Amino acid sequence: MEDNINVYIASCTEKGGIYHYKTHNGNLVFVDKTEMDRPMYMVMSKYKMYVLLRETFENKESGVIVYDIDADGKLINPSEVMTTKGEVACHLMVDGNSIYCTNYISGSVIKMPDTLEVHNGHSIHPSRQNAPHPHYVCESPDNQYIFVSDLGMDKIFIYNKDLTLCGATDMPAGHGPRHLACHPDGKTVYCANELLSTVSILEYKLGTLTVKDTVSTLPLDYDGDSTVAAIRYSNGKIYVTNRGHNSITVFNEDMVAEKWIPCGGDEPRDIWVLNDVIICTNQFSNKVCFIRVADGSIIYEVDMEMPLCVCCSSNIIIS
Repeated sequence: MEDNINVYIASCTEKGGIYHYKTHNGNLVFVDKTEMDRPMYMVMSKYKMYVLLRETFENKESGVIVYDIDADGKLINPSEVMTTKGEVACHLMVDGNSIYCTNYISGSVIKMPDTLEVHNGHSIHPSRQNAPHPHYVCESPDNQYIFVSDLGMDKIFIYNKDLTLCGATDMPAGHGPRHLACHPDGKTVYCANELLSTVSILEYKLGTLTVKDTVSTLPLDYDGDSTVAAIRYSNGKIYVTNRGHNSITVFNEDMVAEKWIPCGGDEPRDIWVLNDVIICTNQFSNKVCFIRVADGSIIYEVDMEMPLCVCCSSNIIIS
């Protein structure tokens, strides 16, 4: 693993926060911890870290807090906490100065501070899909639209950047679309479907998404319970976490599963791929594992209470 990589891991407890590590001389070195209450997700953009906090306000609404990132990668100068106008915000994205968040329990998506769209509807799973549950928000491959996957409705909604609805794509019934990843070719989108442990391959063209195929993330001989969490595209491979099977599926671009890498713990929620190393947050076993892709060996383990999210950057130098 290359040197001078900043690694940030969110610990989602009341006394948790974001742990900052750095790679140096082949080792993983702890730098500092920024304390905060139940961080759910985080993204970096232009020397800033944007963090979702699960429950910040008296009415249980979630919040967003923004930090500057200094030249050493430390989080400084926190903003005031801004409400997402919904409960259990679980994902966010940043486009320039615009922040978009999904509120899982409230069934809404917001463009901060106050453009709110509330979904209405359900799908076929009796408990997990009896209401809308937006789970992920990202830009379209051409950066013209906003995608929002709704696990509760089996849909991917397509908005313009003012959150005006432009369309929606029906996903396989009961699969529960959770997270998305875009191929750099600008026309392929992968959707990790939580409930039935599948990935759908979609074609993107001019503001529309079309489902082309759906494949399982699990080995044929596995018959236990499992759900999908995170999906990442990196260097011609698609990586998907399986909670239950406790593995990371590695697909090639033809969506053939090449291997299942043990995650090193229980309930792998999020991953980050650094060339030949996968960083995996194992939520229930309170362990973050750094795993070599080639042979599945664990090169580092970090003990941490309820690790939910990981993101990385090269060493930040501000001119």
